[in-house]
Amino acid sequence: MLIDMDFTIAYKCFCCGTFDFTNINLFKFHRHKSIIPKCRCEGTKLEIFEAGRNTYKIIVPCIGCGEEHELTINREDITGKDIMTYTCPITNIKQCFIGRDSAVREHVDNFEKELDIIIDGLGYENYFINTQVMIETLNKIHDIAEQDGLRCQCGCNDIGVFLLRKGIYLKCHQCSGNKFIPAASNSDLKKTIQRVRIILADRKTKINCQSKV
Repeated sequence: MLIDMDFTIAYKCFCCGTFDFTNINLFKFHRHKSIIPKCRCEGTKLEIFEAGRNTYKIIVPCIGCGEEHELTINREDITGKDIMTYTCPITNIKQCFIGRDSAVREHVDNFEKELDIIIDGLGYENYFINTQVMIETLNKIHDIAEQDGLRCQCGCNDIGVFLLRKGIYLKCHQCSGNKFIPAASNSDLKKTIQRVRIILADRKTKINCQSKV
């Protein structure tokens, strides 16, 4: 019997909004004991390490609540199951898929279709003051992050992104530093487009989410 020792972990990055796929071979992983693969935008990362004999811990960023969750899996599950799905304990949103690469990618495709249906059902396109401005603002923040221009005063670049009705709330996952980027008008968008970097105020600095920053 041939046992496949490769498996894939997929999660939706809450910084850039795309799914990140990490393929792992258990034989190679055993030599290193731990790996910390980053999303392509470098805004989030997985932490995978051995926690005991044939047991592994995975710390995964959560698109549902913006925090991180710790998962425990064993080798028998990895080699014996096609797919394992984990949900956020706070929002009950699917946050992570682990299993054979083909099964993981199929479930991600289905999950994204489910999200589209939910968004359409909620009328999400009418949630924002100006949907187009919101989308373009989010794209600009993503571009800034890719150029390493998004970080906190504390030096951390692990930044959570939360979409609000009038703008985008950025939060440092290390010190809770934060910044509010208005995204309700073309005037807001013009100011954001002119940015080359975004620095979050540390947690000692209070931010007024109605102010222009």
